[in-house]
Amino acid sequence: MEHVNLITGIIIPYFNFALFLGLCVFFFRKPLAALALNRRKEFELAIQEATKVKDEALRKNQELTARLRHLGDEVEAIKSGVALAAEKDAQRMVAEAESLAKNLIEDARRMADAEVDRAKHALKSEIVTQVREAVINKIKHDLKPADHAAMIQKKLGNLGEINV
Repeated sequence: MEHVNLITGIIIPYFNFALFLGLCVFFFRKPLAALALNRRKEFELAIQEATKVKDEALRKNQELTARLRHLGDEVEAIKSGVALAAEKDAQRMVAEAESLAKNLIEDARRMADAEVDRAKHALKSEIVTQVREAVINKIKHDLKPADHAAMIQKKLGNLGEINV
């Protein structure tokens, strides 16, 4: 083993190392402290933001949970509303159908009455025509030439009175 000088071999390297550490602490303490402080502030802001987001998420979760609890009631309310609206529509449609049927029946009745009146009038005209022809034939058959001449004279006399 070699003999090592105590001052140059052990003390000076440790002294150099301690001096290096001291200078590092002296020069880098403020920037490292500022860096650490900035990191700490960033972490605190991130924690505050995360807390806000967490609180908002919890609030939304509570709202959604409450809505989910009442969702069955909302569905039932919607179903009953739809059923009520469908019932009203059905009643309205039935009322419109009844009104339409009533109008159609009334129109058919009027048309039938008009057709019956036309048929009655046609029948009366035909009866009158047949009776007239029967009367004319009866008169022609029963009327004698002397009676015919007397009727013509009477009519001519009536014409003379009209002119005066």
